[in-house]
Amino acid sequence: MKTIYTLILCFFLFGLYAQTAPDFDVTDTHGEDHSLYADYLDQGKTVVLDLFFVDCPPCNELSPLLEPVYQSWGAGTADVEFISLTADLNDTIAKVLAFEELHGTTWPAVSVEGGGPPAQQPYTTGDFGAFFGYPTLIVISPDGSVQFKTFGIIPETPGILDEMISNTGAVKPLVAVSDLDNVQSFSFAPNPVSETAILTFELNEASEASIDIYNNTGQIISHLFSGTLSSGVQSIQLDASSLSSGVYFVRVAMKDQVTMQQFIRGN
Repeated sequence: MKTIYTLILCFFLFGLYAQTAPDFDVTDTHGEDHSLYADYLDQGKTVVLDLFFVDCPPCNELSPLLEPVYQSWGAGTADVEFISLTADLNDTIAKVLAFEELHGTTWPAVSVEGGGPPAQQPYTTGDFGAFFGYPTLIVISPDGSVQFKTFGIIPETPGILDEMISNTGAVKPLVAVSDLDNVQSFSFAPNPVSETAILTFELNEASEASIDIYNNTGQIISHLFSGTLSSGVQSIQLDASSLSSGVYFVRVAMKDQVTMQQFIRGN
């Protein structure tokens, strides 16, 4: 199945009918399972569904525009998760993985093998409002209500999506790594990591800190550090030998500020 798209040089924003999002269970290209309600909505998270297919030119234009929005909302470790669902029965795991690599996207994406087409199909029937083609973005609030539907590629798309996510009550992580008040410099190397990596902070003063590792579904994997970091240069070793290959995040909480650093566990 491949839906014919029309490249429209404008942007449509629709308030949808008071419908509740249907549940789904899918598996992404990295083998991670995702249940819309159990893993996200019931945990108080907002979910953005990206309906796409690999050979869709506008989808290829939109994907790299969405990555900065995804990162600004915590890249799955905070209040928001993105999930891409293919509509094309030809979009195998290999094809969708190549699409992710091409555009540098890091949120979960679901191929035909993972259940993408049936999971996205309810939004194409008109039950949630007029459907115009791909790409389509669906924003779902934690109560299951489908708040918005968008279609089109314009420069303002990321900003409009950002506002729509905010309207669900989601809260952005406070700062980027470079904006932590007490940190002069920060490094994480190597990245990708195969066995071990070193996190190095240069602190202006001693600070209480907690450092945790999350996977790309927002689940905590391990507690890396909890205690006081001294002033000056401090290094913490991350042992990645037990992690499977994929995308992970280091979450640092320090002096009432929170930041995330993405890393990749290589083969």
